Amino acid sequence: MLQLVPHGWLGWNFDVLDNDRKITEIKTSTLPESGIFSIDGADFRARREGMFSGEFLLSKDNETIARAQKPSALKSSFTIEFSDRQYTLKKESWAGRSFVLIQGDLEIGSIRPEGVLTRKATVQLPDDMPMPLQVFVIWLTILLWKREADAGAAASVAAST
Repeated sequence: MLQLVPHGWLGWNFDVLDNDRKITEIKTSTLPESGIFSIDGADFRARREGMFSGEFLLSKDNETIARAQKPSALKSSFTIEFSDRQYTLKKESWAGRSFVLIQGDLEIGSIRPEGVLTRKATVQLPDDMPMPLQVFVIWLTILLWKREADAGAAASVAAST
């Protein structure tokens, strides 16, 4: 089990910990939607293919190793392809911030905030899933959390004017 720990209240950078041992730091960027992280000295980049559209890609040394598609703009979910495997990352319920990872018809993992007012989260993903892919799944979840937070802030501003 991994833990996701935000760097602060306002930013979207996170540490990924395994029993208090730092595995990596996910550094995010808003425009274009992207993130970078390193694992065991290897650098990885998660990014959107185009500025505002296209698939989301995980690459190492400019080679794509995983890709994710958002099947619908209205749903908080991704279809992820890695090697010969396919996964679905989706929001567990419309009201919460928890996400589940599904392979076929089986739930194989989850990312769940530790409380209502925190962005700390518990991450349970399969042990046989390569760590770069696990971090890509986490980054996709962070991306959806950020989009939801931005939409909520925009709605709040609109309602107050």
